[in-house]
Amino acid sequence: MKNNIILATCLSAIATLGVITPAKGQLLGQSSIGPSVLFGNGQTAIGIDSKFGISDNLSLRPFIYFASSGTDFGTALTYDFPLRNAENNIVITPFVGASIDVATGSNSITTGGLVAGADLDLSDSLRLKASLIVPLSTDRGQTTGVTVGAGFRF
Repeated sequence: MKNNIILATCLSAIATLGVITPAKGQLLGQSSIGPSVLFGNGQTAIGIDSKFGISDNLSLRPFIYFASSGTDFGTALTYDFPLRNAENNIVITPFVGASIDVATGSNSITTGGLVAGADLDLSDSLRLKASLIVPLSTDRGQTTGVTVGAGFRF
């Protein structure tokens, strides 16, 4: 439990840094936060998923989900590939990266994983997002998860 508290404190400090210290050259509107749904481990969970652009191609993606078996939270560090349209606006941003996931409840576990997905910008203020999370270890019943959600850009 002590390790989970330390990890949660570190993750929230990193997320706060991503919000208050934008990197030089950060693209306007690359950060977002909003509702999301996680499908995995034989259950569905609702939560909040976010993205904080720390450079033109790097993002920190903290998340928290509330499942019937406990809370699931963590973050991912991703490399983003922003694709632009003819007007030079970013329309879709595929991403790949690594994540740290802390599951609490009856089966508390901290795992690392690989993540891939895409953000689809619908307007200057709304984004749809989806991702696939593959755990690096399945020895305690972890399974691949899929998230879908929306984000309000800022």
